[in-house]
Amino acid sequence: MSLDLVSSPFLTLKEAAAFLRYSPSSLYNREDIPRYKLPGSKDWRYDREELLAWAKSAIPQRLEPKSEPSALPPAMSPEPRKVPRHRTSRYR
Repeated sequence: MSLDLVSSPFLTLKEAAAFLRYSPSSLYNREDIPRYKLPGSKDWRYDREELLAWAKSAIPQRLEPKSEPSALPPAMSPEPRKVPRHRTSRYR
């Protein structure tokens, strides 16, 4: 690796994925991450400073603990069936 590549402010897809600890496919599919397309190419370049600013501004989603499902009141509980279920002949 030459000295120019280390000091370059732009990162390739694989370098940016390693920098953000994302998989390359996840990084490629995310459209909210700042990136630049090289003219006449399918390659993307990511600015190191913009990636760092994006990572600092991203607020992690906190998961709320699930509450216990409330029990149905006795009046709302389902009643047992009085008529037996009959299967059709194709299930025999």
